[in-house]
Amino acid sequence: MKQVLSQQGKTPSQSQQGAAATPPVSTPFSAAHAAFSPHGPRSSPSQVKKSPATAQSGTVVGNHPSVPVNFDSPSTAAAFSALQIGAGLDLGLQGLDGLGALGRSTDDDRAKRLDAVIDTLSTTKGVVSEAGLERLAKKLELEVLWENGMGVDAAKKSLIVGGSALELVIVFSSPDIVESVSLNFPDSAEIVKKHAGEAGKILTDNLNLEKNQSPFTKLVDSFVENFERIASLDKLSVHPKLDLHEAVAGIFESLNRLHDWETQQARQDPAVSNRGEEYVQNYVRCVKSGSPSMNARARIGLTVDYWKEKYSVSPKNRKDLKIWSILVGCAPLRDLSVSPVRVSDRWIGPGIEKAALPGELQTGPILDWLEPAPTFLEGDQTKDGPSMDALQSGASLLGPRLPEVTFLATFDPPIHISLGLWQQIAASGCGLPGIDAQTLKSVDTLIFPITPGTSYDPSEPRTITCTKQVEAQSSKPGQPTWYKETHRNKLFVYKPIYGRTVTEVTFSHPQQIVDMLPYLRQYAFLSTLLETSFKEKPGSTSIPTPSTAHKQEVPKKSTTTTSVDDYGEFMEGQNGEVAMENEKPLEVDVTLTIQPVPRLQILFPFKSITADVVLEIRENGQVHIVSQNVLDETNAVAPDGRQRSVSDLGGILMNFENIGEWCEFLRTRWS
Repeated sequence: MKQVLSQQGKTPSQSQQGAAATPPVSTPFSAAHAAFSPHGPRSSPSQVKKSPATAQSGTVVGNHPSVPVNFDSPSTAAAFSALQIGAGLDLGLQGLDGLGALGRSTDDDRAKRLDAVIDTLSTTKGVVSEAGLERLAKKLELEVLWENGMGVDAAKKSLIVGGSALELVIVFSSPDIVESVSLNFPDSAEIVKKHAGEAGKILTDNLNLEKNQSPFTKLVDSFVENFERIASLDKLSVHPKLDLHEAVAGIFESLNRLHDWETQQARQDPAVSNRGEEYVQNYVRCVKSGSPSMNARARIGLTVDYWKEKYSVSPKNRKDLKIWSILVGCAPLRDLSVSPVRVSDRWIGPGIEKAALPGELQTGPILDWLEPAPTFLEGDQTKDGPSMDALQSGASLLGPRLPEVTFLATFDPPIHISLGLWQQIAASGCGLPGIDAQTLKSVDTLIFPITPGTSYDPSEPRTITCTKQVEAQSSKPGQPTWYKETHRNKLFVYKPIYGRTVTEVTFSHPQQIVDMLPYLRQYAFLSTLLETSFKEKPGSTSIPTPSTAHKQEVPKKSTTTTSVDDYGEFMEGQNGEVAMENEKPLEVDVTLTIQPVPRLQILFPFKSITADVVLEIRENGQVHIVSQNVLDETNAVAPDGRQRSVSDLGGILMNFENIGEWCEFLRTRWS
């Protein structure tokens, strides 16, 4: 593995091992045959010589006949019933005027047209139906069969979906209504099985009708997204030697141990723990190694949260705060700089931390990252020798070989970074797409896209102007007042700062993900700061500059304070009545540079001078003040007697995540 990005601690010597590129090998997946082992006495796709997807006329699978496609088949009826949006719609071929030609088409044409109809039910624009979900499973190359209910459940039908390791059972109470979904991994390790129940509940919620919801409006968007994530891992698995569900669960086990250890360390730090348990959790998520979880926020699989909107203040009763996360999965191995996937739950030592080597400078905890042994595939063997697929493909003659699969990190949301950081991530051993100079864009155009048809020369300076209203609180002793101030914000970019939008990367070791988090946070905070300050909200319009001055003062109960910790108290009055301030718009000028780190110069009126603050956004989204003329001997002591510091300027900006609100706080509280 190549040297990884530096983090809070030095890269262990173990990370230097395994750097040799994986030689090209024959893919094992073309020869892999899907194995299926459901529980109980019911029928299974593996008990049938042909899957229902390829069964010929007259073949019976379980209790469900598989017949050539025609307009009398149950699948056809279910597909068209799902399209019955209006009352009284005739589902017969005679009543479908737009499809009348189907009756005169050949069987092949009719089958293709039917596939197109059913396809609409198995995409993110489809609705829930028996035919749609069956079609979706087949498109994902999984085996399916149907079972009819018996006794009191005779009206029910079950769609059983089988893959290399997974078993999914969808129970329908009617052709368009799902009663339950269960997900099992019969032959997988316990670290996989223990998450199956939660995943099944998520899939059930994806398909169940909400209160007062019609079957014709229940979309399968969320189900498709979650099911495709499971199926992609299953498709790349080669049982029994390579279970990618177990590989991903193994990374979770290691990262979760790291998270628990860092949480305990944070609770022992008074500077962190004194701010409450919620802040402790946010601190570990946004400053340390992130917060891993399985099946979180209605999304199946491993997610690592690494940044959260306004994490340092945690506004109460706010459920809509944006979270940045990474989804961990697997993908075919195409970049030889990335090592193949390894199945292990021991990516980090049991003690998490290790001692520094003699003479080694230690600036923080040194994490005890380990290098699990490679996972080898030893041909596609059965108990009686090589499988038929292995013999036909020649895989049985190759002997032990490395899998042609690697780990995949998908960023949600995608994040805009500089070209320098892009190259740094690639140098750490992660797989990224190549750089196309013809399509290379500047960071500012990634955040603020050029309007189509607008003349734009990337070599010329760029100015972005946005007029906003900012709520502010005056500081009259004993009678704080909330009002709205109009700002005209201008962002200046004097030369292009090239960058890329990171959507996904392949990686070999979870250490690579942990080590890049401080830099991802750096650009997540930069994007947030620029968007809140210079981008109009959807549906909003520019605010006209008022021509007359008028100000109404509305007393509030909150007191006047200035410490960073009092940010929440400062914001309490925003839900009350707010007066309008119609004076001439306040000019706020910001200049952006990025190399070597993102830097902003902010100019705004302050007392009788122009405030000039230069700051850098460093790793983990920390704001460092380079220079300033706001704090001097006249305002060094707050009204409550607290001594102000230059670092408070950066801390307040981190709390607000908005340049306009930050300027107004300083103008009204520090003047």
